[in-house]
Amino acid sequence: MSLLIPLGLLGLLSIIALILIYIIKPNYQQKRISSTYVWKLSLKYKKKRIPVSRLSQILIFLCQLLILALCAMLLAKPAILEERIDYKSESVVIIDASASMMVSENGESRFERAVDQVKDFANNVMDSDGILSVIVADYDAYFLAQRSSSSDSQLIEDSLEELYAAGTSKCTYGSADIEGAVELAEQVLEINSKAEVYLYTATNYINKNGINVVSVAEEDEWNAAVLNCKATVEDDNYYSITIDAGCYGRDANITVYCDIFGVNDNDENVERISKTLFFYAEENEMSIKLTTSDFSGGPIYSFKYLHVYIEDADGFEFDNSYFYYGGQRQTIRIQYASSDPNNFFGTICRLWRRQLKDKWNIEYSLLRKEDKFEVEGFDLYIFENTMPENVPTDGVVLLINPDIAPINSGLRLGDRVAVSPDSTLGLGNEHSITNFVNPDNITIANYRKLISYDGYDELLYYANDPVMLVKNEAHSKIVLFTFSLNYSNLSLRKEFALMMYNMFNYFIPATITDYAFEIGQTVSLNARGEDLNISGPNELSKYFDEVPAELKVDSPGTYTLTQTAMDGSYIVEEFFVKVPNFESNITKEVDALPLLNVTNKNEYQDKDLLTYFAAAMVALLFVEWLLQSREYFR
Repeated sequence: MSLLIPLGLLGLLSIIALILIYIIKPNYQQKRISSTYVWKLSLKYKKKRIPVSRLSQILIFLCQLLILALCAMLLAKPAILEERIDYKSESVVIIDASASMMVSENGESRFERAVDQVKDFANNVMDSDGILSVIVADYDAYFLAQRSSSSDSQLIEDSLEELYAAGTSKCTYGSADIEGAVELAEQVLEINSKAEVYLYTATNYINKNGINVVSVAEEDEWNAAVLNCKATVEDDNYYSITIDAGCYGRDANITVYCDIFGVNDNDENVERISKTLFFYAEENEMSIKLTTSDFSGGPIYSFKYLHVYIEDADGFEFDNSYFYYGGQRQTIRIQYASSDPNNFFGTICRLWRRQLKDKWNIEYSLLRKEDKFEVEGFDLYIFENTMPENVPTDGVVLLINPDIAPINSGLRLGDRVAVSPDSTLGLGNEHSITNFVNPDNITIANYRKLISYDGYDELLYYANDPVMLVKNEAHSKIVLFTFSLNYSNLSLRKEFALMMYNMFNYFIPATITDYAFEIGQTVSLNARGEDLNISGPNELSKYFDEVPAELKVDSPGTYTLTQTAMDGSYIVEEFFVKVPNFESNITKEVDALPLLNVTNKNEYQDKDLLTYFAAAMVALLFVEWLLQSREYFR
């Protein structure tokens, strides 16, 4: 038993008042009478009635005490927990809003059919005075209605009507958050474990895990899709194109077309290259490869973009077209100038060109000591021993063993210091350029001290003197080695190639890691400049003043990236976002739905005991009245 209003027990203070009344009440009264005989006679009879009278007084007191106690309990509202019996039926409906629900047949999409059937289901639940929850499973599942009763029937009807009228615009272009929808359904089941859960979908689930699956798929639905496209630089430095295609729901001949725009750095296009594939139910995905023999204009060593497409009238249009970018590699120009040239930097430049050929077209100029070097027009400058009067401001600059400090470098040089040839270096500030570099493997025998180096981070030390520094500002991107490679073993160690590779990626990063992504993926963005603009489908326009940055893509189509290079020119790149292949397969079969955790537990509610306590109080009042009347008439 519990008390709903415990403060009502303050009424028990009335018992104290009752006791006080009995304490101060006189037990007898002294009276003068005229006859001792009558007194003696009355006393004789009174002695015979004393035991009964005392018992009656005690019973009256107990009745009054219990009556006051019951009054206090009534004020405190006593109650007990009893098992709740809810005879109303309850249902939870989940509507799949994934991209595959956009598939249409006879002018109606799967999603519209699902909403239409849920409307009928909701009307039946409301007519039977039941309880209904509706969950929409798109990117992030949400409640359209939560534990609504018949009084909310109009609200549910309006919400579903709005959902139906919006059609496939309420669907995601990616996969539905079915797991999140099941978690929301479990919130309802925590309240009523007997509620039934229904999923309206077109996906076939082998193990339904306690969920009633209602299929809204039609028998004649089918879909042809361009699943993927990739252009690869072959050993002869010409491109080949690999295309993955699929056909689901029927056996069919599907022709895949490919248009190539901006071929070989000019305005020429190669259009309507075609391949016809025959798909069977048991082989619904195939790959084709286009090589030089398929291109009417001969070999292709660069292109602006590819457009791969299917013209068949299937039930799902969003995967019939695919754009591939990245066929025009950006050119990175490198100049190496030294008064005493070595082969190490030439090797590094060739290594960069070979390993980064998929991202960059690297051109490098290796100058002889008598050649005149340039201070503009390059993306990376390497100056060794002999320094320019001013550091170039339109590219990254690598200064090695400087003889003088360029005017705008922010450096003041000191004297040269000779040390033991086996002197090793120590690590300075943590930095991307020195990732995985072990300074214990690097020795120097001679270096130049620095008097000042405003704006630089110290990366490597000898004793207390920095010997490798980096500066990264808008128009001043400098890496400095204060020692000569001729007085160090660095060029012979793996750390040299590692630091050069890290430096290239740090100052000249790829803006994106790929040129094609799926809906729902997070795209990592970087920039050679200080800012980055992005535009895309659905009037997307975003500005990033800090990079690296991330962007989660949720609409298919082409996205355009624009950044400003150090020389003031604009760098424009594009990438394509496609519907996931999982959604293109409209006849897919999934092993299991998320497990629906249902705890079968008894539900309880408070049942008040006021009636019983009131009846007991009335009974005591009657007993007390009866005792009082008998005492009065005795």
